[in-house]
Amino acid sequence: MTLTNEDLRIAAYLGAIEQIKTGTTCSLNHLVNVNDDASLAAIIEPVVEVGVRQVVGKEMRHTPSPPFSNKYPAFPNSRSLEDEVAYADEVVGRWNGQAGRIHMGLAIETGANWMLHNATSDELIIEGVRLAQKRGLKITNHCSAGTPWLSVREFEAMTGGGDVDYLVRLGALTNNWTLAHSLHLKAREIDAVARAGATVITNPVSNAYSCDGIAPLKDMLKAGIVIGLGTDGTYVNCSPDMVEQMKFAVLIQNVTHLDPTLMTCEMAIEMATIGSATALGIDHLVGSLEVGKRADIAVFNLDTAHSTVANRQIAALVFSAHGTDVDTVLIDGQIRLRGGELVGFESEKAVLAEATERATAAIDRAGLSSRVFQHWRPRAQ
Repeated sequence: MTLTNEDLRIAAYLGAIEQIKTGTTCSLNHLVNVNDDASLAAIIEPVVEVGVRQVVGKEMRHTPSPPFSNKYPAFPNSRSLEDEVAYADEVVGRWNGQAGRIHMGLAIETGANWMLHNATSDELIIEGVRLAQKRGLKITNHCSAGTPWLSVREFEAMTGGGDVDYLVRLGALTNNWTLAHSLHLKAREIDAVARAGATVITNPVSNAYSCDGIAPLKDMLKAGIVIGLGTDGTYVNCSPDMVEQMKFAVLIQNVTHLDPTLMTCEMAIEMATIGSATALGIDHLVGSLEVGKRADIAVFNLDTAHSTVANRQIAALVFSAHGTDVDTVLIDGQIRLRGGELVGFESEKAVLAEATERATAAIDRAGLSSRVFQHWRPRAQ
């Protein structure tokens, strides 16, 4: 089953609306599927129209020859390495800076699962780093995650190391890399990330849904690695609510280390704001309230039954509030949400209705309609 460009377009509208209405002013769109001009327009244009800020990681693919692994099917790419690099360069130049809110990057998959499926070649990784350095771009990837216990172990057996070890061996680990997940890094890999000045985006709720593991944030923070916080998208999270992510990020780390003081609400907010902005390479524009920055601001209403009495407002926001408690959102100094209602975009109800229709049609095309409504499954006896 494939999604049409109109499916992608309505999903982009829905995602932008969800983000603003839960207090998120900027997101990373790490593109996974191979895109052309039409699908890229369908993905990016709605973001510009709704008014949210977005860093778009343009995917790059190259099938290795000979294959990295013969055990799994490849994800073949029709373009040559030279054409793939040239096209990515052209796309970055075309979209970067659109409306002052689209910031381009690269998405190069170097994780075990992707390498084992022959989605990325050594040559592409090296040329992608060169392009990123030339353009001053961040590169996002799925690092030490995915189908962890199978692919990570297979990859280590084949290469003698982990995902970061492989980048080090290629001489490709630079400060351009933003490593998503990073769940199973060895101590030497954490040290390598820190020395390279690369950054990490942790996605604790997504990792819990997928049962992938828990990122070693304690060791990363001790090493001085900048950490951002993400949702990993609704596909593997069910919610873009960043307030929910903050609470879970604190609790899962504290219970892992049996230390209720390890992670604080202030640290969670820093990861969700300036940490994420730094990881995406736009901390000179957003991520904190400073003179000269772009005035991306979310104002939350804590005068609610679930947040009152807010003796410590920061703690109430992280541990009691919800993203939907946002009252006002400014992006680039422009009001995009006031009193919980979108400003400057009048088609919210139409988007929600069309998204439901298109989702139903996609489920039908996939032959999965019978799985939508299932009988109640009682607890195991």
